[in-house]
Order: sequence, then structure tokens, then C-alpha cells
Amino acid sequence: MSGATVREALEAYFARHPQVRGYVLDEQDALRHHVVVFVNGSQLRDRSNQGEAIGEAAEIYVMQALSGG
Repeated sequence: MSGATVREALEAYFARHPQVRGYVLDEQDALRHHVVVFVNGSQLRDRSNQGEAIGEAAEIYVMQALSGG
């Protein structure tokens, strides 16, 4: 993904895969409650701080909790 911040990288991904946006962001463009973002192996602690600068080679993982039995 490309972008100088976590949010820019996510937006670049959503531009290529718009169907994913609703699984990651809610109606107010905030991360959904059960979505966790990792940047370079570390969990993004402040869910509202998607403006955190990232390096060009940053690895971003978006995970969604699963429930059920």
C-alpha cells in the first residue's frame, strides 16, 4: 500500500478494493469496533490516530475478530 500515514495507506487500498471499506470502517469513517490494525508487527494502540506516519516499506495488517462457535 502507498501512503505517508496509516489512513492514507488504507484509503489507497480502499480505492482499489472499495468493497472492503465497509468491513473496516463504520458510517463515521472510524475503525469498526472489532477491527485491529497492526503496523510493522505492533498494534495501533490509539484507534483514532490513523494519521501516524509510516515508512515506505511499512507492513500494515488489518484483522477482524471472529465470533461464533
